[in-house]
Amino acid sequence: MSVLRGQGHSHGSSVAHWSRLKSFLILLVSTVLMSLSADLVTEHIQPLLGENTVSIYFIGVTLLALVPDIPEVVNGIQFALQNNISLSIEVGSSIAVQVCLLQVPILVLVDVIYPINFYLIFPDIHLFSVIFAVFVMNYVFQDGKSDYFQGFALVLIYCILIFMYFFAPNPEGIKC
Repeated sequence: MSVLRGQGHSHGSSVAHWSRLKSFLILLVSTVLMSLSADLVTEHIQPLLGENTVSIYFIGVTLLALVPDIPEVVNGIQFALQNNISLSIEVGSSIAVQVCLLQVPILVLVDVIYPINFYLIFPDIHLFSVIFAVFVMNYVFQDGKSDYFQGFALVLIYCILIFMYFFAPNPEGIKC
């Protein structure tokens, strides 16, 4: 009860000192800045794609996927440093749920209203990667506990998938 009154502070608890207007404005400004940074990354990636030295799968899985999600990654790391590994993994997995349940259906609906030629055809490499990731995340969440070994295994699996996408050949007939 003392935390609610602002008299005592314990590790990991805090009292909000921002008004709703200030919080909303900071959220709005940070959202605009993140969208501008994502736009800059996608705009300046074209010369790299034109050289044909790096797989477009690698760029899509690493650079283009991570730039918009930097705030979630930073929060996940902060929670992990505070020994709240379960919340850290939950923040990381909620990014994928957000994309699957919100962003992709919105793109499909936008394509119905305003045709932008959005196709949901996945090559085998993507399909097997997603199935493998679902099995691994199910294993991690199954017992409700996490430790450093599971975290190391997740990082190792991420590195393996990144190497797989790095050496994957570019698909024929796709111009970026």
